[in-house]
Amino acid sequence: MTTTGVLIPRRRLARIPQHLRLAHEYCYFLHDECARMLVEYEGARAHWVTVTFQDPSEAEALEALAEEDSLTALRRAGYGDAARRIVLNTITMGMVSDTLHHLFEALSCLEKRKSVVALNLLRKPLTDSLVYLSWVLGDEDGFYAAFTAGDPTVLAPSRLGNRRKEIVAQALARTRLGAYVDAEHVCETLFDARNGVGLYGLFQHAVHLVTVQRIELRTSPENFNFIFKDPSEDDIYEGLYAHLPYLLLYLAHVVLELYDRVKPMEDGAKTAFVVRSLFGADLVHGDENAVSVCATLSETLAPHIRCPDCRAPLGVTVHNACRLVFTENFRCTRCRRVQALPFSWLF
Repeated sequence: MTTTGVLIPRRRLARIPQHLRLAHEYCYFLHDECARMLVEYEGARAHWVTVTFQDPSEAEALEALAEEDSLTALRRAGYGDAARRIVLNTITMGMVSDTLHHLFEALSCLEKRKSVVALNLLRKPLTDSLVYLSWVLGDEDGFYAAFTAGDPTVLAPSRLGNRRKEIVAQALARTRLGAYVDAEHVCETLFDARNGVGLYGLFQHAVHLVTVQRIELRTSPENFNFIFKDPSEDDIYEGLYAHLPYLLLYLAHVVLELYDRVKPMEDGAKTAFVVRSLFGADLVHGDENAVSVCATLSETLAPHIRCPDCRAPLGVTVHNACRLVFTENFRCTRCRRVQALPFSWLF
């Protein structure tokens, strides 16, 4: 799909290949929605844990112990569940924040043709943070036991290698993604060196000047990985955007469910994000998927929505479908004015 400029100013999209611009905007949409949730949760202190003590003396005793280690004090006082929730909430908020910082800078670099820098920035959130966040969502007990075991080697990526598919599958089962995302495909894209169209090879070449351990990734003779790469070539963009919207859709839904676990969301707001993110994925995919989204929006909205200025009925073009999903507005097909339509409020 090539409809662009609904979320990001066109001047910023100038260096993104035209047929990939909608995919880029969709990735920004997912980032921005996750960032919005993070800011709202932090502002409301939703991740804070309140402990109600049985009597004042218990609180005083705990306060004395907490001068050394508040978590240990809570556990010793019999408030292990509260200590656990504090640990998990803190990990969720901190790791999601770090992930979003990396994603924002990566997407910004892609707009400037700094594709190799973008790959470096994407590697950590997609190959490390995404696995840990998935583990927290899919198997909270197992993750907490490993994290508090006192041995960081049990958290090492090398120890998780054979479990990644299971971890992702367990997390997916706790989302509303259904058949949109497949655990095997996620892992093959991110971690399989034999997958010539996946991201593993791109990440390795972006991080290392010379790669020799795997034949699939071997540096070509008289070369350094990506050092002599022409930044005007589109092949990295083609390879990256074949997968990035898909992976960020999964990441965004993992974040959504983790936040809902920190503090339950309002059902309508949660459903609105699910619908908008899945509609967005279909619009990026294009073809019959985009046609289906337009038909659904036209059937449900067009009979009830008119332009406030010229009173023309809502025309659900592909461009307007993207506007409705990403920015909650539409452009009147008669007078061409842009009108707000709070799409999320419908839920």
